[in-house]
Amino acid sequence: MSLLSPFAGLNYEVRDDDLVRFKNNPLDDSLSNLVRSIFDSLEVHRSDARHALSETDSDTLLIFARRRLLGARRTDSTRAINDALDAYALIPLESDVPWESWFKATLLVGRDLGLDLGALQVRFAQGALPHCAQRARVAFDAMSRIDDLSQCHVVEVTTEYGVGLVETTVVRDQTGHSWGGLTGVPVSLGQYQVNYAPTTNLAQLAVGIADALEASGRVTCSSIRQDQLVATMFDLVTSGSYVDSLGCFSFFADATDEGPHFAVTVAEMASEEYDDVRYDAEDLAEELADAADAIEEQSAMSAGPCVVVLSALPDFSDTVSAEPVDLSDFLEIVRGAGSSSAGSSPT
Repeated sequence: MSLLSPFAGLNYEVRDDDLVRFKNNPLDDSLSNLVRSIFDSLEVHRSDARHALSETDSDTLLIFARRRLLGARRTDSTRAINDALDAYALIPLESDVPWESWFKATLLVGRDLGLDLGALQVRFAQGALPHCAQRARVAFDAMSRIDDLSQCHVVEVTTEYGVGLVETTVVRDQTGHSWGGLTGVPVSLGQYQVNYAPTTNLAQLAVGIADALEASGRVTCSSIRQDQLVATMFDLVTSGSYVDSLGCFSFFADATDEGPHFAVTVAEMASEEYDDVRYDAEDLAEELADAADAIEEQSAMSAGPCVVVLSALPDFSDTVSAEPVDLSDFLEIVRGAGSSSAGSSPT
């Protein structure tokens, strides 16, 4: 007989994993009490709870842990740090825990709040499975070399929603080169963390666009994530297939009724110098926007040094039209949001 999960019916909504457009959810408090109760129970009860976890339950715990980390960053709550670590300790699969990013970020924020990492490690080991406790020890030991969130592959942003957190993309075991802007300047790759160093408040631009699109009532937008600027959006072919940028976010816009589903990419370009010729970031953004806008089923615009591209997603339904998807109406919504957000201070 299968055990009933203690987390049955406790599910976050689709956008609750967005730590940029973050909104409070009473479910956090319910899960805080439940997670602590399970963690502090006898080992046999923790074991039963783990065996009863579904994949959805594990996802809920991971979202909860990230949300509690952001809560701690915003409110200096040590309870939130303990909640996040207790949630990670209940995850049965070692491979599901984001050791190199969110887990280490939780330890860093906890240490900044004055918590003793040694005591946190002892508590974690008491409640986690042995193989997870052993893996966690590696993360705890690494904290002697970590003093900034960026070393945990996490960056902090600030928007009208307040402080937010974004996991940065890490590309591993990749060889070759990428190419900067339109000039063809090579950018070395290898094992690296995707760049995020915008001079504008790129996160606020992405937030403003997502909010404006949703305010139209025609689409709902997914969580905002860090991304890379795909070269094929501009009909470019580069080694590595990405155009270099100072920062890039993306999210999906899904039609609330009949209508297109599309991806939104927001990126800030960097000024470049090649053969003693300087290419201004605003000019590069405008050229990229023109190139993207000329491609079928895309609409694009520039806002200062930033480029925004709307790209229709494939539609495999039986009722799909043979006509190309026209996103120009949505671009006008984006244009209004972009003009009000361009030039904001960086985060």
